[in-house]
Amino acid sequence: MENELLGIVAGESFPHQVGVISTRALEVGEYVEIKSRSGALLGIVDSSAIRSRIISPEKDFETIFEAKRVSAKNPRDISYFASVRILGLVDRLALGVSQIPATPPHPGCEVFRASEESLRKIFTKQGREWVPVGSLARMNNVQVSVNINKLASRHLGILAATGSGKSNLLAHIAKKVSELNGTMVIFDYHGEYTDLSLQTKNVVPPKISPRFLDSSEFADLIDIRESADLQRDILAQCMTQHVKESDDFWKALKEEIKSKMDETKYKGSAARLLEIVERAEKKMGAILDPSFEEPLKMMKPNRINIVDMLELTERQANILLGYYLEELLEDRKRATRMTWQGNSDERYTFASPVICAVEEAHTFIPVDQHTRAKRAAAKVAREGRKFGLSLIIISQRPSRIDQDVLSQMGSMAVMKIIQPADQNYISNVSEMLSRELANYLPSLNIGESILLGQWVSIPALVKLQKVDEKLTGSDINAVEKWHEEEKRMQIAVDKTSDLIVD
Repeated sequence: MENELLGIVAGESFPHQVGVISTRALEVGEYVEIKSRSGALLGIVDSSAIRSRIISPEKDFETIFEAKRVSAKNPRDISYFASVRILGLVDRLALGVSQIPATPPHPGCEVFRASEESLRKIFTKQGREWVPVGSLARMNNVQVSVNINKLASRHLGILAATGSGKSNLLAHIAKKVSELNGTMVIFDYHGEYTDLSLQTKNVVPPKISPRFLDSSEFADLIDIRESADLQRDILAQCMTQHVKESDDFWKALKEEIKSKMDETKYKGSAARLLEIVERAEKKMGAILDPSFEEPLKMMKPNRINIVDMLELTERQANILLGYYLEELLEDRKRATRMTWQGNSDERYTFASPVICAVEEAHTFIPVDQHTRAKRAAAKVAREGRKFGLSLIIISQRPSRIDQDVLSQMGSMAVMKIIQPADQNYISNVSEMLSRELANYLPSLNIGESILLGQWVSIPALVKLQKVDEKLTGSDINAVEKWHEEEKRMQIAVDKTSDLIVD
């Protein structure tokens, strides 16, 4: 009910935060209006509590049981408390400006439920850059829009426990970018997006030329153990510039390795290395392609490009991801220089901005390792904004993501997070999420997300839209699958019985 009096500002008050004694238990994520001397203020409830003076936790069960009866007859016993984070003046927020008065609301200010009209002016934005992603979780009639331009220039972090809806949100973003004739590159580590039902989808097989790798990266790709020092040493000596520039890369490399077999200290290791290289040539020809000189040629502008990394090991995917991110950044730099300088000699694939999405970001941008993918992602996070290359990182373990990269995400979508370490990490890295809201993350339902940062007007607790175009990624119904298999087996048995002739 709009204009419902919810409570009174009480206790110590600050310009950005107030305490409220309320008439009922307020919901976390609920929006309220505070009638202050500076004007109507919009606030979001970031914590809520119910207290009883009679039912005290220090008492024994029998006493508590009796206290329960006394409390039920005493309407003054139960008190409702809420902490409200002030977001700004209502009329300024409607114009897209977050302005918090320097003077805090005085204790005694009345607190009302925020009206749908006010919230629509703030959250339901019009214009090509604004796209709807869902509705307010505490007011379903208010649609929430996000700014794709901010996402495409300031980066986005999607953080959530497995099964909370992060892949659904990425699919929704891909759908909207597709409708806007935009370009995305999704690095799909688990094969969740290859069957995304979009007309502009372009599935890209993972390819990389060994000519552009150093010996250590090549060793990782062909699965030479890190502890195999002699094999890696031989490979480093054999991957000469002559080999890399040879017309037949594999033949030239094998000849170099064979020449090492004449040296006593390398003989056994060189023979083993030759076997590994020959096996890689046969089994990894689709990925390690020496003729693949233009890594971006299989990607298409104004398409949702999905790099299918399902068959790659973690080390292989790491190198490929780093390589492609580097190439994408260089491509956008060339396109930008063409725009700035009019240099017709520049060759590029993408003439307009590109959004890159990295699934399993904690694997590829780890806090405690230095990898090619991490270096490339950090560079895109630092420099990409200037050249129209943005980054979306998706993870269920944010505490394992490099802090420097995560802190550069200008926007966030935070869903159900159970681990306290992950909650604290998000709060420490980002000023956008308050401690109180971070404590609420384990209570979020599937499909609910706290949207923060530059792509929304103000923080919003949102029920996200379900994307029908995403065909995989949800939990498997094992019982139903077993039942279907049982029926097929029974049909097969019945047919076999019908064929038996006495």
